[in-house]
Amino acid sequence: MDEILDSGATRLRDAFLARTLSPVEVTRAYLERIAARNEHLHAYLDVYAEGALRQAEASEKRFASGLPVGLLEGIPLALKDLIHIAGHRTTAGSTVHAQRGPSDRTATVAARLMGAGAVALGKANLVEFAYGGWGTNAGLKSPHNPWDMRVPRSAGGSSSGSGVAVAAGLAAAAIGTDTGGSVRIPSAFCGLTGLKTTQGRVSNHGFELVSHTLDTVGPMAWTAEDAALLLQAMHGPDPLDAATLAHAPEDFLSRLREPIDGLRIAVAPDHVLGNVEPCIAAAVVEAVQVLLSLGCLRHDPAFANVDFLADQAETGIIISSEAHAAHGHLLTGTPPAGDAASRGRLLSGAGISAPRYATALVERARRGREFARIFERTDLLVLPTLPITAQPLDSLDENDLSPSRLTRFVGYYGLCAIALPCGLSPQGLPMSVQLVAPAFHEGLLLRAGAAFQSVTDFHRRRPTLD
Repeated sequence: MDEILDSGATRLRDAFLARTLSPVEVTRAYLERIAARNEHLHAYLDVYAEGALRQAEASEKRFASGLPVGLLEGIPLALKDLIHIAGHRTTAGSTVHAQRGPSDRTATVAARLMGAGAVALGKANLVEFAYGGWGTNAGLKSPHNPWDMRVPRSAGGSSSGSGVAVAAGLAAAAIGTDTGGSVRIPSAFCGLTGLKTTQGRVSNHGFELVSHTLDTVGPMAWTAEDAALLLQAMHGPDPLDAATLAHAPEDFLSRLREPIDGLRIAVAPDHVLGNVEPCIAAAVVEAVQVLLSLGCLRHDPAFANVDFLADQAETGIIISSEAHAAHGHLLTGTPPAGDAASRGRLLSGAGISAPRYATALVERARRGREFARIFERTDLLVLPTLPITAQPLDSLDENDLSPSRLTRFVGYYGLCAIALPCGLSPQGLPMSVQLVAPAFHEGLLLRAGAAFQSVTDFHRRRPTLD
């Protein structure tokens, strides 16, 4: 049972379909693990033990009856606590909402996942108001990266609890949100595959937004195949989110095993690789060699003039302005003590004028059109997901933007990206390579990720939790 609980969503689905495992016994096993490990790891803010078992029992009956089953039938998931589920509170990781009553609505993404048969184990921890890359939360306890059980280390943010839940074997997969890296950063720190979707691919209806311009929902899992399975269930047009209406549903699973030979890849230049930890740079270089062995063609000139730091400030203007508009009123007066770092970032939005914010949006559109020309000469950009490995929590500088240095540009330019585990550092900490594609090319990213994982075993490595 331990082995299969650590293997991910696809293998669980196969076992359920073969009737070699039951959703009830698997859900019960996950709940037992959560009870044993969550107090130390702080992955979950709320656990839905009774409800999860009821959902698992319904799935088991569907399997036993021979009735059609959902794509995710019986698979236990963790959902980031920005996502509303009717009858349960949504804290957005904030002490301000700690005593909030149960929600009266269910987010489209949650409804689709559970409609496909997924079992909601509970709500995962996160950075307060989802505004931060290190994964800390002083108000509701910071999740601990399970790859080092001796030294509490960053799990990455803002979807920190989602990353820890999967990496520690407390869920088969999880759902996070990504504004400037919040799916990819914790996936990289925790050794997972994380997909940053294009805004409009998955509905944003029914969750607490930090930036309505940049926020996206994406899967966090062990493999690209698992990520494709989740994306298949939760994407598509939603009348409650106009951004989704122009994009027809796709079949991400049927083309997952198609070869990737002939894809043009542009690899991050030396000045980028020279500013990351040497072990990460070496791992990315090795990952590039794997892609070339699979038939990809290298075409680096497309990457030559990309400046990843140039757009950090503009991204910050947009996020801070919109985060303050959404949540700033909650911090007036004397709110409960919480995470000072996250609140400081959010409150900085009060000093941004309306003209400055409007200019930032216009400038983003202009730069986005220019950046799109890169993809006339290449299909995928290849670079590190992070310049560093997971850092000790007691040594973090919350003003250090290192976690998002190589991820923010993806959201700013409206692209999609996937983070893939590509090795362990000399300290035994996960390292990650990032593939970036044009908007709405998630299928291409998932194919490339699946191909990479078909000839590597980095996605099969697990932390030691003893």
